[in-house]
Amino acid sequence: MEKLVLKGKKEIRMMLSDSLHETIKTLGVAKSPKKVEKVLEKTSRKLASKVARQMKKDLKKMHKANNKAKSKKKNNHQEPVAA
Repeated sequence: MEKLVLKGKKEIRMMLSDSLHETIKTLGVAKSPKKVEKVLEKTSRKLASKVARQMKKDLKKMHKANNKAKSKKKNNHQEPVAA
């Protein structure tokens, strides 16, 4: 599956909700009842918050790793100072 750049919980929630609706349609259900809609909405909200939190953690780790790599490169290129 292709990677998409998602910016927030709302985008993630909409994507999850659309996927769940498509899955229900492929099962052969023409229109899902209100109770199912409520469950889908609640589930997509919970999943979106968890996914957004995980994406934020991963992004933080990537930035931290990049900053460490940059600092190592800067430290390696220093010229020795004559005393």
